[in-house]
Amino acid sequence: MAKRVMDRRAADNKYLHRDFHVSGDLGIQYVGERYGDNGVKEYLRRFTTSYYSPLIADIKERGLAALKEHIESIYEIEEASEVLKTTIKDDELLVEVSRCPAIAYMKSIGHTPSKWYIEETRTVNETIADNADLGFELIHYDIETGKAAYRFFRRCF
Repeated sequence: MAKRVMDRRAADNKYLHRDFHVSGDLGIQYVGERYGDNGVKEYLRRFTTSYYSPLIADIKERGLAALKEHIESIYEIEEASEVLKTTIKDDELLVEVSRCPAIAYMKSIGHTPSKWYIEETRTVNETIADNADLGFELIHYDIETGKAAYRFFRRCF
């Protein structure tokens, strides 16, 4: 009988990173418990500025459409496009999330998101906006479900 070899790469597998949300929340909780609210915000600002620098450059080049595409791609990866509504009009991108898939997943495995989890929405988006010369406003955020509404907008100088 001939030997059969299966050639597989990690890229061949479907990428789901749901447990990353728990790890990320535990990391933020660790920082928050040791360095407080400002420590969490500073950590997220530094991370966001570095990690999202290609996105920030894309937003500066292409505008709010680049940011809209990025946000939509995140929810596609999460297999939760149905919870997201994005609207661009005038110089504003409005984002509405009916529930956060990360919070739903964490709760489904018995993990309660830390009190700092909101900063992954607020501080991360504020930092992206600041670095891309945009304004950001968190209009609404429900800590139980992650239901949120926020907007990015062109700042007037």
